Amino acid sequence: RGEYILFVGLLEPRKNIPTLLLAFRDLVDRGIQKRLVIVGRRGWMYNIIFSMVRSLKLQDLVIFTDYVPQKDLPYLYNGACLFVYPSLYEGFGLPVLEAMSCGRPVVTSIVSSMPEIVGGSGLVIDPYDSKQLAFAMARLIMDNDLNLSIRESGLQRAADFSWKRTAQETLKVYSQVCQVDR
Repeated sequence: RGEYILFVGLLEPRKNIPTLLLAFRDLVDRGIQKRLVIVGRRGWMYNIIFSMVRSLKLQDLVIFTDYVPQKDLPYLYNGACLFVYPSLYEGFGLPVLEAMSCGRPVVTSIVSSMPEIVGGSGLVIDPYDSKQLAFAMARLIMDNDLNLSIRESGLQRAADFSWKRTAQETLKVYSQVCQVDR
């Protein structure tokens, strides 16, 4: 119930959830009344996440869903006021694209593949800077015009991606590589 900030991903160090928790604590301290919903199963070294929730006194504001089936994720994306993905590195970062496809404004890392995915249709931050992350989240919560603009551009950007296009581009690369080897 109520508006919430959403994260979707495996609970492991590279997802950078401790920085997200610090940023969320900053939002709470500013008087922004939202919950943080963290969707994902436990990976390796996940205990620090639960310890931080306790030490930051966020137990009543952070909800862990554990694993959620793919078919149910659109409901969670669509209910969120924004999507946050401060990952330190990704192969692709599918949750960012899923969130944009649902019209959610996105805050993500300026590292790895995420800037390419959002392509200017989301806010990118230094994943090691919890203050910068908190500021970006607060901007999207407080500035309705920015929020709407990011939502609309994210939907347009997400439309640039498809599994069919991915297969075609992959086939094109394989064809080029095979021609070089001959």
